[in-house]
Amino acid sequence: MSEQAKIILDIRGEDEYIAGHIPGSINIGLQELSYALNDVEPDDKILLVCRTGRRAGQVKMLLEEEGYHKVEVLAGGIEAYKGEIAKGE
Repeated sequence: MSEQAKIILDIRGEDEYIAGHIPGSINIGLQELSYALNDVEPDDKILLVCRTGRRAGQVKMLLEEEGYHKVEVLAGGIEAYKGEIAKGE
C-alpha cells in the first residue's frame, strides 16, 4: 500500500472478513457500496481488498466510472498481504 487510504473496503464475504482482515478496513457487500461511499470525496484515496485482487479490480473500474480518481487494488489480495491481520468483526 503506497500512501494512506482514507477508506479501505474489503469486498469479501463476511465469513472471509471475520477470518482475517486489514485492521481498520470495512467489510462491505457490493449492494452496499454506494452507501459506504457517501462520505468519501472523488479525490479521496480508496483501497479495495478481496481474496486475490480479481473482484477488487472489477469494482475499481465501476468506481472510476462513477468519478472516483484515486482507487487502488491491493495487489494479490489478502492472500498476498504481509501486514498486520485482525480477526473477528
